[in-house]
Amino acid sequence: MGRRRALCVISVALAGLATAARAIPPALAVIGAATLSFATPGSLDRTETRFVPGGPVVLSGELLLPDGGGPFPVVVLAHGCGGRTVVDRTWAIVLRDWGYATFALDSFTGRNLHEVCSDATVLSGIQRIPDAYGALRRLATHPRIDARRAALMGFSHGGILTLNAATLWAKETYAPASQPAFRAFLPFYPYCNSVYPERDHVSAPVRIHIGGADDWTPAASCVSLAESLKAAGYDVAITLHPGAHHGFDNPWGGGSVRLPGVDNGAACAFRMPSILGPIPPRAEIKACLTKGATIGGDRKALEEAQINVRAQLATLLK
Repeated sequence: MGRRRALCVISVALAGLATAARAIPPALAVIGAATLSFATPGSLDRTETRFVPGGPVVLSGELLLPDGGGPFPVVVLAHGCGGRTVVDRTWAIVLRDWGYATFALDSFTGRNLHEVCSDATVLSGIQRIPDAYGALRRLATHPRIDARRAALMGFSHGGILTLNAATLWAKETYAPASQPAFRAFLPFYPYCNSVYPERDHVSAPVRIHIGGADDWTPAASCVSLAESLKAAGYDVAITLHPGAHHGFDNPWGGGSVRLPGVDNGAACAFRMPSILGPIPPRAEIKACLTKGATIGGDRKALEEAQINVRAQLATLLK
């Protein structure tokens, strides 16, 4: 009886998801700023040992458009483990002022999540790959957006998403020939310690931005990754901000702050045969993680990052 009831609950949930996905209009006709919903092109569900394909998830995001008729190049912004903050909100405004449409992706609300900082096993950056490509498919239907000139820019956990979405595997899986793909990837302070074969091949230029004093997502492994990809012939570069901490582009500044309750994998270096696994068991991951990390806005690093990003986007999305 319990099994029958559980199957009934699952069926109702799936039916509700299908109904929500069907309720999304096939094309966009909004003129100005708006909160838009979209269905991801599938999902990556986590088992104890692997990421496996699952059904679509209905998510949302905030669209900002510059003045004028467009069509405008677009930057999809991916938030960190704490959800949307002043960091991605400020970048959205700055980018709009530079002439880019922005879409601030919300990967949490549709999954009934508030944060994943305190438990890194709840949702990985790999599982968010379909979110970015689903958002781009949705944006491609907007008459004032040129989806042929699209970049993905992510911060911390969103930076991990951005690195993973930059793999050739991600493009081939979620952006086949008939679907829009990103022209550039800008991961801010991503986690580069995890090793799997797919990360050795990227589909478009990558520009990493990271602080030299980052004790949450250490710069050294990102420098090594950038160097190895560049040596292999890929258009990859990294900007290292000496002395800057995690979240250096927080416009509020205020120096460094210690977050005692967050999961920290700076000392971990997990190797997987594939981006989909087998992945280390949760117990093994948790045994490696420590608690606590330092964050802090850095006005000089922020100003340098804004100058660099503006120049990079002007070149990569021209």
